[in-house]
Amino acid sequence: MTLTAFPARGFLAATGLLCLLAPPLHGNGFPPTATRTAYVEHMASETAEARPIKEAMATLVTDKHGAVMRLRTSELEPGHVTTAWWVIINAPWACTSSPCSAEDVIGRAEQVRTQIVYADGTVNKSDGTAEFSANLLSGLIPQGWFDQDFDSPETAEIHLVLNDHGPLIPEIAASMLTSYRGGCSDESLPPPFPARAKTDGIAGPNTCVLIQDAIFKPARKVRN
Repeated sequence: MTLTAFPARGFLAATGLLCLLAPPLHGNGFPPTATRTAYVEHMASETAEARPIKEAMATLVTDKHGAVMRLRTSELEPGHVTTAWWVIINAPWACTSSPCSAEDVIGRAEQVRTQIVYADGTVNKSDGTAEFSANLLSGLIPQGWFDQDFDSPETAEIHLVLNDHGPLIPEIAASMLTSYRGGCSDESLPPPFPARAKTDGIAGPNTCVLIQDAIFKPARKVRN
């Protein structure tokens, strides 16, 4: 069971981002879209460094109209609910490190112009694998965590982040699959996160944990 934020078919047809394939070059030598791949990794913690997951990959396509992503991963807890999130850093040049750190993304959200919004959700398969896909149009994102637009997909740094919601609770399955807090205790939510994140979904007895990510640096740098 997978739920996506927007209907991908119409967006792909409108922007020409078909099948996540790189398009031919335009006459000026630059492609109209940028297609990139990145390893999916276990996120760094206080006790361990980030670690790539074997054969887990993410693909991101961006152009001026928005972004499309696909992510396949493993080493997840079977039967747990996992949601995927767009983490958009509109001003990555203002970050204190490259790629941007969690301290930049949350602690300096206004300076780096962070936006975080739901992408997709699923119940992990019995072998611990899962797949996610979503698209995000540029412009206003009223359902995001912060009051930021998605200004320029080509110059933004984009992280795809996975959140483990614990075992599926059938009575609140829809909330778990489509929100940040769904199924999880308030105590398990990171203190620095904004109030909009902490009220997104129906609380439950499980523990929310951010577990994996894929990081894409900007497809195009801002010219001075």
